[in-house]
Amino acid sequence: MDQLTELSKRRHIMTFSDVAPAKKLIEELLWKAWKVTPSKNNFMPYQVNVLGPDKQAEKVSVWNKSKKNKKKTNETMIPGSEFNEFKEWDDQDGTNIYFDHLTSAPYLLVITQRVEMGNAMYQKNVKEGDYYEQMHADALPSIARGTSIEVGMFAANLTAFAIEAGIDASTILCFPADIEEWTDLPWVEHDVLLLMSLGNCKESRREFMARTNQVLHKEDLKPEPESVINWV
Repeated sequence: MDQLTELSKRRHIMTFSDVAPAKKLIEELLWKAWKVTPSKNNFMPYQVNVLGPDKQAEKVSVWNKSKKNKKKTNETMIPGSEFNEFKEWDDQDGTNIYFDHLTSAPYLLVITQRVEMGNAMYQKNVKEGDYYEQMHADALPSIARGTSIEVGMFAANLTAFAIEAGIDASTILCFPADIEEWTDLPWVEHDVLLLMSLGNCKESRREFMARTNQVLHKEDLKPEPESVINWV
Protein backbone atom coordinates (compact mmCIF):
# COMPACT_ATOMS: atom_id res chain seq x y z
CA MET A 1 0.00 0.00 0.00
CA ASP A 2 1.35 3.47 -0.89
CA GLN A 3 2.14 6.09 1.75
CA LEU A 4 -0.66 8.47 0.71
CA THR A 5 -3.30 5.79 1.12
CA GLU A 6 -1.83 4.61 4.41
CA LEU A 7 -1.38 8.05 5.99
CA SER A 8 -4.84 9.16 4.82
CA LYS A 9 -6.18 6.72 7.43
CA ARG A 10 -5.06 9.06 10.22
CA ARG A 11 -7.96 10.35 12.30
CA HIS A 12 -8.33 12.35 15.47
CA ILE A 13 -9.84 10.21 18.20
CA MET A 14 -12.70 11.29 20.46
CA THR A 15 -12.61 8.18 22.63
CA PHE A 16 -10.50 5.04 22.65
CA SER A 17 -11.60 1.44 23.09
CA ASP A 18 -11.10 -0.29 26.44
CA VAL A 19 -9.02 -2.90 24.62
CA ALA A 20 -5.39 -1.81 25.05
CA PRO A 21 -2.72 -2.71 22.49
CA ALA A 22 0.07 -4.87 23.90
CA LYS A 23 2.84 -2.95 25.65
CA LYS A 24 5.40 -4.78 23.50
CA LEU A 25 3.78 -3.37 20.35
CA ILE A 26 3.82 0.20 21.70
CA GLU A 27 7.47 -0.24 22.69
CA GLU A 28 8.23 -1.36 19.13
CA LEU A 29 6.44 1.64 17.61
CA LEU A 30 8.28 4.05 19.92
CA TRP A 31 11.61 2.44 19.01
CA LYS A 32 10.88 2.77 15.30
CA ALA A 33 10.00 6.47 15.71
CA TRP A 34 13.22 7.01 17.68
CA LYS A 35 15.21 5.16 15.00
CA VAL A 36 14.11 7.25 12.02
CA THR A 37 13.60 10.72 13.55
CA PRO A 38 16.56 13.05 12.94
CA SER A 39 17.83 15.55 15.51
CA LYS A 40 20.18 18.51 15.38
CA ASN A 41 23.62 17.34 16.53
CA ASN A 42 22.01 13.99 17.50
CA PHE A 43 20.91 15.45 20.84
CA MET A 44 17.17 14.62 20.78
CA PRO A 45 16.60 17.07 23.68
CA TYR A 46 13.11 15.84 24.54
CA GLN A 47 11.65 13.19 26.82
CA VAL A 48 8.77 10.93 25.76
CA ASN A 49 7.04 10.09 29.05
CA VAL A 50 4.70 7.13 28.54
CA LEU A 51 1.63 6.68 30.73
CA GLY A 52 0.37 3.12 30.29
CA PRO A 53 -2.96 1.48 31.16
CA ASP A 54 -2.06 1.46 34.86
CA LYS A 55 -1.58 5.25 35.07
CA GLN A 56 -5.19 6.44 35.01
CA ALA A 57 -4.79 8.92 37.86
CA GLU A 58 -1.95 10.64 36.01
CA LYS A 59 -4.05 10.78 32.82
CA VAL A 60 -6.89 12.42 34.73
CA SER A 61 -4.41 14.97 36.04
CA VAL A 62 -3.31 15.79 32.49
CA TRP A 63 -6.97 16.00 31.39
CA ASN A 64 -7.67 18.45 34.22
CA LYS A 65 -4.76 20.63 33.12
CA SER A 66 -6.10 20.74 29.56
CA LYS A 67 -9.62 21.68 30.55
CA LYS A 68 -8.38 24.40 32.94
CA ASN A 69 -6.13 25.74 30.20
CA LYS A 70 -9.12 25.92 27.84
CA LYS A 71 -11.17 27.81 30.45
CA LYS A 72 -8.29 30.22 31.11
CA THR A 73 -7.81 30.82 27.38
CA ASN A 74 -11.47 31.70 26.86
CA GLU A 75 -11.53 33.99 29.89
CA THR A 76 -8.28 35.69 28.90
CA MET A 77 -9.03 36.20 25.24
CA ILE A 78 -12.69 37.21 25.72
CA PRO A 79 -12.91 38.86 29.19
CA GLY A 80 -16.41 39.00 30.60
CA SER A 81 -17.88 37.26 27.59
CA GLU A 82 -20.55 34.59 27.68
CA PHE A 83 -18.79 32.99 24.72
CA ASN A 84 -18.76 29.22 24.84
CA GLU A 85 -17.01 27.65 21.86
CA PHE A 86 -18.42 24.18 22.34
CA LYS A 87 -21.84 25.20 23.68
CA GLU A 88 -23.47 22.20 25.35
CA TRP A 89 -20.26 20.18 24.94
CA ASP A 90 -18.17 22.54 27.10
CA ASP A 91 -19.23 23.46 30.63
CA GLN A 92 -18.08 26.34 32.80
CA ASP A 93 -15.06 24.60 34.29
CA GLY A 94 -13.58 23.96 30.85
CA THR A 95 -14.64 20.32 30.59
CA ASN A 96 -14.57 19.49 26.91
CA ILE A 97 -15.56 16.24 25.27
CA TYR A 98 -12.83 16.75 22.69
CA PHE A 99 -10.32 16.09 25.50
CA ASP A 100 -11.79 12.69 26.38
CA HIS A 101 -9.12 10.88 24.40
CA LEU A 102 -6.65 11.93 27.11
CA THR A 103 -8.35 9.80 29.76
CA SER A 104 -9.65 6.99 27.56
CA ALA A 105 -6.33 6.36 25.80
CA PRO A 106 -4.55 3.25 27.06
CA TYR A 107 -1.25 5.03 26.32
CA LEU A 108 -0.73 8.77 26.81
CA LEU A 109 2.58 10.40 25.92
CA VAL A 110 3.64 13.59 27.69
CA ILE A 111 6.55 14.93 25.67
CA THR A 112 8.76 17.45 27.44
CA GLN A 113 12.07 19.17 26.92
CA ARG A 114 15.14 17.42 28.33
CA VAL A 115 18.78 18.15 29.08
CA GLU A 116 21.11 15.92 27.03
CA MET A 117 24.88 15.85 27.55
CA GLY A 118 25.61 14.65 24.02
CA ASN A 119 27.60 11.82 22.52
CA ALA A 120 31.37 11.33 22.74
CA MET A 121 32.08 13.65 19.81
CA TYR A 122 30.19 16.57 21.33
CA GLN A 123 31.66 15.91 24.75
CA LYS A 124 35.06 16.28 23.11
CA ASN A 125 33.95 19.46 21.37
CA VAL A 126 32.88 20.93 24.71
CA LYS A 127 36.32 20.28 26.14
CA GLU A 128 37.73 22.18 23.19
CA GLY A 129 35.53 25.20 23.87
CA ASP A 130 32.20 24.59 22.12
CA TYR A 131 28.84 25.36 23.75
CA TYR A 132 25.56 23.53 23.16
CA GLU A 133 22.24 24.79 24.55
CA GLN A 134 20.89 21.23 24.77
CA MET A 135 23.30 20.56 27.64
CA HIS A 136 22.02 23.38 29.88
CA ALA A 137 18.64 23.54 31.60
CA ASP A 138 18.62 27.33 31.65
CA ALA A 139 19.08 27.41 27.86
CA LEU A 140 16.22 25.05 26.99
CA PRO A 141 13.68 27.87 26.47
CA SER A 142 15.92 29.33 23.76
CA ILE A 143 15.75 26.11 21.71
CA ALA A 144 12.09 25.27 22.34
CA ARG A 145 11.13 26.16 18.77
CA GLY A 146 13.68 23.79 17.24
CA THR A 147 12.94 21.06 19.75
CA SER A 148 9.22 21.39 19.01
CA ILE A 149 9.92 20.81 15.31
CA GLU A 150 11.85 17.65 16.19
CA VAL A 151 9.02 16.49 18.45
CA GLY A 152 6.60 17.09 15.57
CA MET A 153 8.72 14.87 13.33
CA PHE A 154 8.84 12.19 16.04
CA ALA A 155 5.06 12.36 16.45
CA ALA A 156 4.49 12.17 12.68
CA ASN A 157 6.77 9.15 12.37
CA LEU A 158 5.17 7.46 15.36
CA THR A 159 1.72 8.09 13.88
CA ALA A 160 2.79 6.54 10.57
CA PHE A 161 4.15 3.43 12.26
CA ALA A 162 1.04 3.22 14.46
CA ILE A 163 -1.30 3.38 11.45
CA GLU A 164 0.74 0.65 9.78
CA ALA A 165 0.20 -1.50 12.86
CA GLY A 166 -3.53 -0.74 13.05
CA ILE A 167 -3.15 1.63 16.02
CA ASP A 168 -4.71 5.11 16.22
CA ALA A 169 -2.88 8.22 17.41
CA SER A 170 -3.99 11.74 18.32
CA THR A 171 -2.12 14.86 19.39
CA ILE A 172 -3.14 17.92 21.39
CA LEU A 173 -1.56 21.28 22.25
CA CYS A 174 -4.17 22.52 24.71
CA PHE A 175 -2.33 22.40 28.03
CA PRO A 176 -0.56 24.92 30.29
CA ALA A 177 3.00 25.81 29.30
CA ASP A 178 4.00 26.91 32.82
CA ILE A 179 6.00 24.14 34.49
CA GLU A 180 4.50 25.21 37.83
CA GLU A 181 1.20 23.70 36.66
CA TRP A 182 2.83 20.26 36.48
CA THR A 183 4.32 19.95 39.97
CA ASP A 184 1.98 17.08 40.90
CA LEU A 185 3.72 14.96 38.25
CA PRO A 186 7.36 14.89 39.45
CA TRP A 187 8.67 13.27 36.28
CA VAL A 188 7.80 16.45 34.37
CA GLU A 189 11.08 18.31 34.87
CA HIS A 190 10.96 20.73 31.93
CA ASP A 191 8.39 22.41 29.67
CA VAL A 192 5.76 20.19 28.07
CA LEU A 193 5.75 20.38 24.25
CA LEU A 194 3.09 17.91 23.12
CA LEU A 195 0.52 15.40 24.33
CA MET A 196 -0.09 12.31 22.23
CA SER A 197 -2.55 9.45 22.77
CA LEU A 198 -2.32 5.92 21.38
CA GLY A 199 -4.78 3.04 21.26
CA ASN A 200 -7.70 1.53 19.35
CA CYS A 201 -10.40 3.93 18.20
CA LYS A 202 -13.86 3.68 19.75
CA GLU A 203 -15.15 6.81 18.00
CA SER A 204 -13.25 9.30 15.86
CA ARG A 205 -13.85 13.04 15.83
CA ARG A 206 -15.32 12.83 12.32
CA GLU A 207 -17.67 10.02 13.34
CA PHE A 208 -18.80 11.99 16.37
CA MET A 209 -19.41 15.14 14.33
CA ALA A 210 -21.31 13.24 11.65
CA ARG A 211 -23.44 11.59 14.33
CA THR A 212 -24.25 14.79 16.20
CA ASN A 213 -24.18 17.56 13.59
CA GLN A 214 -23.94 16.98 9.84
CA VAL A 215 -23.31 20.69 9.13
CA LEU A 216 -20.22 20.80 11.30
CA HIS A 217 -19.01 17.57 9.76
CA LYS A 218 -19.19 19.05 6.26
CA GLU A 219 -17.75 22.46 7.17
CA ASP A 220 -14.76 21.35 9.25
CA LEU A 221 -12.20 21.19 6.43
CA LYS A 222 -8.55 22.19 6.18
CA PRO A 223 -7.53 25.08 3.85
CA GLU A 224 -7.07 24.22 0.18
CA PRO A 225 -3.48 23.36 -0.84
CA GLU A 226 -3.02 26.59 -2.82
CA SER A 227 -3.69 28.53 0.40
CA VAL A 228 -0.82 26.73 2.13
CA ILE A 229 1.67 25.95 -0.64
CA ASN A 230 3.08 29.08 -2.28
CA TRP A 231 5.38 28.81 -5.30
CA VAL A 232 7.48 31.98 -5.28
